[in-house]
Amino acid sequence: MSWINQNQVTVNKPNNFLGLFSQSRDSLHPDSGEQFTKLPPHLYTKHKGKKPSQILYDEIYKEIIETLNINRFTQPPPQYELKEQSFKCWQCQKPISNGFLTIGANCDLCFFHGRYFCNDCMSVVRMPIPWKALESFDLRHYKVSKVAQSEIDKLYDLPILEIPPTSKLLQFNKTLFEFLVLKRQIHLLYDMICDPKLVQTLLDKRMNLCLKRNCFSLKDLYEIYNGSLTKVIQGYYVILFKHIDVCKSCQKRGHICSICKCMVPIHAFDIKNVTYCDACLKVYHRECAEQKSCPNCLQYR
Repeated sequence: MSWINQNQVTVNKPNNFLGLFSQSRDSLHPDSGEQFTKLPPHLYTKHKGKKPSQILYDEIYKEIIETLNINRFTQPPPQYELKEQSFKCWQCQKPISNGFLTIGANCDLCFFHGRYFCNDCMSVVRMPIPWKALESFDLRHYKVSKVAQSEIDKLYDLPILEIPPTSKLLQFNKTLFEFLVLKRQIHLLYDMICDPKLVQTLLDKRMNLCLKRNCFSLKDLYEIYNGSLTKVIQGYYVILFKHIDVCKSCQKRGHICSICKCMVPIHAFDIKNVTYCDACLKVYHRECAEQKSCPNCLQYR
């Protein structure tokens, strides 16, 4: 029997910490716009037996995430030379040139399409590029065409960019890794809280953060990148944690640490202070688990 100890995990080994992403961890709990903000109460009875996060995904996000063709947003475009465009603007076909040492140039490269556009077809607004965000968590703003700006604007708020738990980004980007830990806490909390509507009231259009899958909008990633979203969600987590701490119904859904036998319930979503046996999934205080072996497993040896 071995222990999963979240506090000992380093940024270089995120999957252990977020192994939380496995189905076994979920079993610890027995139980574009406005369309993302409201989940009608009757759906909880319609889908009896399913966790709130599963209902949320099936009813609200599944169609968007699984059916929308987003390859051009997640894959870098081929890079073309100007001569491969016959020295014509990719959109209006106006003759264009790089000039001589940039002198006399009347075009620019769109980082989204990987094509050259004339000055009239280029946007003056720079935008973050979706595939760059997924490739290297690069949320800087780049030159884009007006067509690209329009495309990015339309999907800016949609949670269609997925970061799998095996992504190399998590090994090298502490900011993103720590946010995914926070997101995982919100997901587990949403599935066990007595009234999921309490979470919906706070997260509103950010309910995608309650899903098991790490599906983000470009807006989410940009605000994770600049730190603003992390602060907001941390505040929401504190509010929800305080509710669970005093709510009798939520306390009944907790676990009692059978090592120290403290009668104050502990919860699987509190992954910074709680660990569990990877053999039987019993939940314990992290400090208790570091000192003693799993009593449940010892009992059946």
